[in-house]
Amino acid sequence: MPEAGEVPREVKRGVARRRESGLKFGEQEKKNTKQDRKARKAEQAGEFVMKPKKRHWGVLIAVLTVLLAAGLLVYLVARSNERLRITEVVVRDERVPGEFDGFRILQLSDFNGKSFGEGNRRLIDTVKAIDFDIVLLTGDFIAPGGNLDTFEPVANLLEALAELGKPVYYVLGENDVETPDNAPDGWNRCIEQGDSPVAQKLEALGAQCIYPITVIERGEARIFLTGITYYEKLFDSYNFDSDKDFSICVTHAPIDYDVDKRLESVNRYSFRELDFDMSISGHTLGGQYRLPLLKTIYLKGYGLFPQESLSYGLHKAQNRYSFITAGLGVKSGFRLCNSPEIAVIELRGN
Repeated sequence: MPEAGEVPREVKRGVARRRESGLKFGEQEKKNTKQDRKARKAEQAGEFVMKPKKRHWGVLIAVLTVLLAAGLLVYLVARSNERLRITEVVVRDERVPGEFDGFRILQLSDFNGKSFGEGNRRLIDTVKAIDFDIVLLTGDFIAPGGNLDTFEPVANLLEALAELGKPVYYVLGENDVETPDNAPDGWNRCIEQGDSPVAQKLEALGAQCIYPITVIERGEARIFLTGITYYEKLFDSYNFDSDKDFSICVTHAPIDYDVDKRLESVNRYSFRELDFDMSISGHTLGGQYRLPLLKTIYLKGYGLFPQESLSYGLHKAQNRYSFITAGLGVKSGFRLCNSPEIAVIELRGN
């Protein structure tokens, strides 16, 4: 046992060891392993010492989550673009003749060459399961660019409809004709069939052009399908009276103007355009890109978040109804929150 004031031998040995290793008091002695010696040698030589990589599990999980969410979104959008929905609306108006109470109009629009399954089988089967009285086809039967090969899905549909024996009426869209030079605004509302190859195919398969006027009769009552233009002799031959007869103006592009002001202006000196009780159209694809609550995101010619009455659905203004369907295909891109639509419009008297 050391005497008082004497430093223990073990402590002396430890101090001596620290002095030999160059360690200051309080520092721990480094283990003299082969790896440590190599690292110290590299440090002395001024070399960069590679340190073990840290595994960023959090970043990896975040990236995988984003990729999974993006993949799920793509899947849901693709599935939505193939899913057919049936939209039914009811138009109640005292001008509808009693014999036409419950009259159902099936509207299909904007095929753009789209086929639902081989031979358009899914669309055909869905249509056959619906109760309807007539079919309205409101244009853009082929894809943009005028490729007649893309008419095949429509041909498949018309062949199937012929088996049902229901009347089929049509109007053309801008895809179905050659765009005229310096086309005026709104020229694609009421396109004359002319010598359009698409119109010829439609007629050969039993569809009937609505323009300039089509009369549908039930018993002693009747309703009229028309365009905008008034053909005096022809309309007079049917004793057509816009104040008494229920008429539906069928167009490809929607009527987007103030009808009362328009009629007052163009009919000031001569009767050139018709009044109507309802209009039915397509063309807008229901906005194509839609969001819940916000509805249509963008509509060409009207900008961001336009009035819904310009892009989709059933609306009433100035005592006239209008219905715009979302249609079936797209000119390009895809649909967002806006599946392809089969529309059924039911007429009801009060």
